[in-house]
Amino acid sequence: MGLIKIKKINTEVLLKLVILTGFAFFFYDIIKSGKVLLYVAPRIIPYIKFGIVAMTLLSLFIIRDIFKPKRKVNIKPYLFFIIPLLMAFMMPKASVSSKSMSLVGAKSGAQIDNIKQKSITDKGIINKDKITGNTTTKTNSSKVAVKLEMHDNTIVISDNNFEKWTEEISNNMLKYEGKKIELIGFVFKADGFKNNEFVPARFMMTCCAADLVPVGLLANYDKAKNLKQDTWIKVTGKIKILNYNGEKTPIIIVKNIKNTEKSKVEYVYPF
Repeated sequence: MGLIKIKKINTEVLLKLVILTGFAFFFYDIIKSGKVLLYVAPRIIPYIKFGIVAMTLLSLFIIRDIFKPKRKVNIKPYLFFIIPLLMAFMMPKASVSSKSMSLVGAKSGAQIDNIKQKSITDKGIINKDKITGNTTTKTNSSKVAVKLEMHDNTIVISDNNFEKWTEEISNNMLKYEGKKIELIGFVFKADGFKNNEFVPARFMMTCCAADLVPVGLLANYDKAKNLKQDTWIKVTGKIKILNYNGEKTPIIIVKNIKNTEKSKVEYVYPF
């Protein structure tokens, strides 16, 4: 009876397979769970899906060399891929808090809005419908128009139109002065805020988590000092134009605040 010869596994090919399939599975997992939106904007997801397919096909292509012997293997170059892969699986998938974010020079909600305006320059065009009076926001990256409509003379800001409404109000403040407003966001306070000032904010992501920035409208509330940073709240109030640091600024005069659950869609996007 002859001996069965056991083929030796090619370590280098095995490392390549572990890296490719590992990253492919990680990307698949975060897309399936919806946690991908903690890392990138929705417009990036198709590219990630393409990457999953490419890595899977590449794995199938090189697996045929798994038993081809190789005398010497240098593992060090592969550590640059293996270590990040292990960190990706080990790190907790948690959303960003305003405490962990550095916003250099932020003094007011008005300045936060200015940062937002710079980040979306040339990405959006606002047109007014002369017939209906509704505002339509069109973006260069999407053919779908988003209508900004009021309900019972009240501006209702949701996950889908948060960034668009804050931009519209900032650009056309006279049109919306005295209008009621409802929105959900987290409590944001920056250095220099007065005791009655805060921003019901949302984090805006243009491309990925690295460019997150809080956006929103400055709010006046006599009990603002009692609001805890990063607490999610529902705010109702009215828009009023006030002089803030020498400039006319649309400010929410808060009528009512109540605690609420964190939005399922944590970030907003300028597209």
